[in-house]
Amino acid sequence: MDGKTLNELVWSFRASRLLQVVIKLEIFTLLAKKPLPLEEIARHCDTKPDMTEKALIACTALGLLEKQGKVYRNSAFSDTYLVRGRELFQGDIIAHSESTWNFWNTLEEELRREKAPAASARQQHRNFILGMKNIAQSGRLGLILDKIDLSSRRQLFDLGGGPGSYSIAFCRQFHRLKAILFDLPETIAIAKENITENGMEDRITLRAGNWDTDDFGRGHDVFLASNVMHGPASGAEGKLAKAWKSMTAGGLLLIQEFLLNDEKTGPLIPALFNIMVGAFSQSELFTVIRQAGFVNPQSIAVSEDHSAAWITAEKP
Repeated sequence: MDGKTLNELVWSFRASRLLQVVIKLEIFTLLAKKPLPLEEIARHCDTKPDMTEKALIACTALGLLEKQGKVYRNSAFSDTYLVRGRELFQGDIIAHSESTWNFWNTLEEELRREKAPAASARQQHRNFILGMKNIAQSGRLGLILDKIDLSSRRQLFDLGGGPGSYSIAFCRQFHRLKAILFDLPETIAIAKENITENGMEDRITLRAGNWDTDDFGRGHDVFLASNVMHGPASGAEGKLAKAWKSMTAGGLLLIQEFLLNDEKTGPLIPALFNIMVGAFSQSELFTVIRQAGFVNPQSIAVSEDHSAAWITAEKP
């Protein structure tokens, strides 16, 4: 088993749940009559257009639908197995799987002799932040370290830097670089452990704050925004405006994100993430970057295996 397989296992329950819901909405049966645009599908199913679009994007990424222009149609697979009334229809067994969902949701209680205490909000937050460390180490760091040269850079600002994995790696590789890691106070406490463990206390400064209300300072010639610009509802415009103001002329903007393709037909994990949180397409993110005043946005590393895309741009 490799990292790609593990990533697929972690995300597969989301795809299963999507299939259960879309079968219940009879979307495949509807599209068997004729291909339809988003608005017509949402009207027929009495669903919210924005969430319906996210579900359709993910179904397309799964190979269950095909998109041509603005119109969605069933794939040959869906037309065979997911249309009610067809000889090989499998929707009833999928509906049955939904009825077992709660058992799997309570599997831990079934396994334990005594009920375990629920994880506190603090522990859930720690799991999330250390999870960011896990995925950085599992391959995302490897995507970028040999694609970018920061040897002439001096000050990196790591917005929402979490456990500090990228600041640590960049400072270790580029010996003249120092970093400021900016995040919420409870996250800074976790980052401090990681930075101390890696002997980087003299190279990485920790700064507690809130990106919505606090200034980012001045003098940064590298600005890192890793997984903090999740689609239109993420406040990306405000973060980038503050980033631009904080950077020196010629500064490098470095963004890592879950990105949809410009056709919005995948990849799968960004499409599933989009349902839950939100995701830009590459062209949408490039537009937001340019509107903030940056130039020359480029995609420098993309990996479906690691569900990551790295983007650079420059401050003139």
